[in-house]
Amino acid sequence: MWQLTSRLEVLAQPITMKTLAVVLLSCLLPAALSWEFPGYPGVDCPTAREKMAQDPENRWMLPKCNDDGTYKDLQCYDQYPDVPDTCMCTALDGTPLTLPGFGLDVKTCVCFMAQYKISEHDPDAEMPKCEKDGSFAPLQCSEISKKCWCVDRNGNVLVPPSTEVHSCDSNDIRRFF
Repeated sequence: MWQLTSRLEVLAQPITMKTLAVVLLSCLLPAALSWEFPGYPGVDCPTAREKMAQDPENRWMLPKCNDDGTYKDLQCYDQYPDVPDTCMCTALDGTPLTLPGFGLDVKTCVCFMAQYKISEHDPDAEMPKCEKDGSFAPLQCSEISKKCWCVDRNGNVLVPPSTEVHSCDSNDIRRFF
């Protein structure tokens, strides 16, 4: 009886965002890790590209490299001629920041890269909100300061943080100027 009661008490507790994130990650992580990324972790981009070019199964997924040997942040692959390119975001060392599919339609990595850079320095920091295409969501809010602000697709502030900002449609933005 005690176990049942304590489990019910736990279920009755309010769910915090961190708890929800941990639960979601624990559910999604096994699926993400079971997806075999055909790269060469720990290898510079030109070397990985050369190795993958020799593998007929992975030739469709050749990484794009920067001039300095790091990986380009936006990696797009054309596996099937009649299907649009599948894109994903990677860190400079080739670490996947997103995986193809999973409800995303990545066109840019500007927001996912910002999240990655912030999490490298402070894993508990508030993260910018991203759109499914990889751009910044127009409305950004801080749970700590209780302020919101508007940004463009690249994260440039259009309306400064305020407790008065609740939306970023053009009518709301005009009233701040």
